[in-house]
This record gives sequence, C-alpha cells and structure tokens, in this order.
Amino acid sequence: MLLQCLSSKDRVRLLHTKLNSWDWTLLHLITEFDKTGETTKTVLELVSEDQHYHLLSVQTVTKQTPLHRVCRSNNCAVLEVTSEQTRYKLLLQISDSLRGLTPLHLAAMHNATQAIRIIADSVSSHHLVHLLTITNRPGFTPVQKAANHGNQEAEELLQDYYTTAYLIVKALQQTDHTGNIL
Repeated sequence: MLLQCLSSKDRVRLLHTKLNSWDWTLLHLITEFDKTGETTKTVLELVSEDQHYHLLSVQTVTKQTPLHRVCRSNNCAVLEVTSEQTRYKLLLQISDSLRGLTPLHLAAMHNATQAIRIIADSVSSHHLVHLLTITNRPGFTPVQKAANHGNQEAEELLQDYYTTAYLIVKALQQTDHTGNIL
C-alpha cells in the first residue's frame, strides 16, 4: 500500500487532502467502497491513534464525514472498525449542511438496519436517546425519516431501540447512588 511508504506526517497530509470538488478525502472514498473493513482498519493503523478522530471527522463540502458515507451505504464492516475509535460517539452527532442529516438519519433513510444495530450497540442508552431525538432541518428524527421513506423495518427497529434506551435512562435516573430505586 502506498501509505506504508510515506512518513507519518505525509500519510496524515495525504489522508486530509481533498480529492474532488465535493471535498472528498481518500478516507471518504475508502470507507465508501471498502466492503470488508480491512483497508479502513489498515489505514487507521498507519496513523497515530490521536489522528483517528481528526481523519474520521473531516467533512465534505456538504459537511458529511466518512461515517455519513458508511451509514448511507450500510457498510457494516467499516462501521464496526470505526465504532472502536476514540470519540466515535461525537461523530454520530455531526449533521450535514444540506438537510441536517446525521449518520443515523442516513441509515434510517436507506433502511440500513445492520448499521443501526451497530450504532445502537456501541453507545450508551443515554447517548442513544440523544441520537434518536436529533432532528434534521425540516424537524424529523431518524425514526420519522425511516417512516417517511417507507422503511418499516428500520422504523420499527429504531422505535424499539428508543423505547428500551428511554426506559433504561429513566430507571437510572430513579435510582440513588447506592443503586436503590427511589
């Protein structure tokens, strides 16, 4: 792989370089088309761990990160690799500039149920409730976007996750520091 031949500094610079008029980086392209997740994993291993978040948070001209592309294409192998990264949950909150869509909105719109499962399993119940209540520009949550697109399976899955996470958060709020229910 070409990146292995470069110095660490040059690798990072190459991975941050915008490749087209949409401001896609090499990592946007890799995450879009890497079906096994191995290339993405290799790329992330070639840079320092503190660079992972910076590379994964680079946005296109429409403010989409590589994670937006991964969720749109239901690329679960890459999503599993990226979900292990530091500050991953912050990446899930980034909304694009066109319609205010988060990665979870895109997964819902494209009926990417496996991507939804990976996201839900990789964050806390409290954070999941937050992600499921983020609205896009017209005011739709991921559950509503799934319904608007006729994606019944994604809609039901998201609704189930919301209900479960909400009940867990409420139960935790009703316990004192010793774990006793108030």
